[in-house]
Amino acid sequence: MIRKPTYLKWHRWLGLTVGLFLMVQGLTGAIMAFRDALEPVVVPSLIVAERPARLPVQGLLDAFHRAHPDADLTRVEFPDAANQAVIVKSNIRKARWLTAIDPFDGHVVHDGTATAWPLEFIFNIHEQLLSGPVGETLIGIEGVALLVLTIIGLSYWWPGMKRLKQGFRVKLDGSADLRWRTLHRAVGGGVAVILLISATTGVLMVWKEQVRAGMNLVAKTESRPSPKVAKSDGATMLPVDPLIAQAKAKYGDTALRQLRFSSGGRVVAVFLDGNHTIRADGTNQVYFNRYDGRELAHYVGGRQSGGAEFLDWIYTVHTGLWGGAPTQAIMLLTGLVLFGMALSGMWLWFTRTRRERARKAARAKDQREKVQMKAVGQ
Repeated sequence: MIRKPTYLKWHRWLGLTVGLFLMVQGLTGAIMAFRDALEPVVVPSLIVAERPARLPVQGLLDAFHRAHPDADLTRVEFPDAANQAVIVKSNIRKARWLTAIDPFDGHVVHDGTATAWPLEFIFNIHEQLLSGPVGETLIGIEGVALLVLTIIGLSYWWPGMKRLKQGFRVKLDGSADLRWRTLHRAVGGGVAVILLISATTGVLMVWKEQVRAGMNLVAKTESRPSPKVAKSDGATMLPVDPLIAQAKAKYGDTALRQLRFSSGGRVVAVFLDGNHTIRADGTNQVYFNRYDGRELAHYVGGRQSGGAEFLDWIYTVHTGLWGGAPTQAIMLLTGLVLFGMALSGMWLWFTRTRRERARKAARAKDQREKVQMKAVGQ
């Protein structure tokens, strides 16, 4: 049987290994919990004056292409609020670019790479550590480390059912080190379950396709469609508004959430609010050939296999979207607690190391003094 001091040693050294990463993830994750609400506060130009009529969606795309004729358009995001700008995402000279367009008159209100969008920059840190796929893999490894760290910490903390209250007791009448140590243990025991959920869902998001492949060995688990359309010289692409209308006529007249472009813009995916699922970010996704308007594929949230629906729920659980503002507040608190736990754990190690060094120095001094006294006596 593993003794508790061994658990503590494992917990301490694993925590020190990933502590700085956990601080970054905790703080950026806390900010991301309310990203949609914070975005127009951080970038005030996203708030626009409402007018009687909005431009057709194709009019917004045309306005974007006039501003950036060489851009590779990838996504258009439509906010819930009527007085907010539409966000267009693209690649320009191999850089990710975001452009905010007034949906009423088509003029650009904010434009630039992620560095011009503070919350997008923070999101890129949280998701990929600004390092692309390599950073995303590191995030996944960090999530596994947090999962193991939490399990080990919970094993060390567990006082037993009869002494459960003892596990949440903070000793306020002792030294500062004792107060922080007992606080670290009590808070860790209290939030362990939430940290386990956050770590597990984070890991599943990083290796979602690998998990899907594993689930497919047991039962069918659908993937999001990825249709391709070959380039046809001389052919023109249709405006997107008729395609949006076609999607709404067939899958429900719900709000337009996103447009996603692939195959060099020859495929457009229309994302509508889901009307077959209670999942917060559920969508009806319809993929069209922009040359001829044919529907190539669809993916309707709430109508997939159990495995696919489970994987689709992961993001909402990880971000707290599944329960609205209350669960988002929980994830905000979780991020702040993770930051605090990592910081206090590193501080406790530092103070412990400093005390041990002081004791060793004191013992060495005593030993030297004894040797000196002995030498004088002789």
